[in-house]
Amino acid sequence: MGMVAGRMAAAEILGRKLPPPTADTGCGALITHITGGADAKTFQPMNVNFGLFPPVDTVKGGRKRRQERYKAYTDRAKVSFSEWLAL
Repeated sequence: MGMVAGRMAAAEILGRKLPPPTADTGCGALITHITGGADAKTFQPMNVNFGLFPPVDTVKGGRKRRQERYKAYTDRAKVSFSEWLAL
């Protein structure tokens, strides 16, 4: 999160607009949870977990197994975060 804050601060100083990481990344999922994904009356801080991520596509016949889902979350997050870093 420190790197995200640093990049966002640097972009602001330079007069550039840098969107936050998408919710399918760890940092983006936490930002979404803090800024709009949680009810202010019942808000509880938390560490990143797969429950904060948007669901991954399911396979034909139902849900993926846990290990397959976690790999899919991670693979998707790596691509999205790499794209955000390239901005």
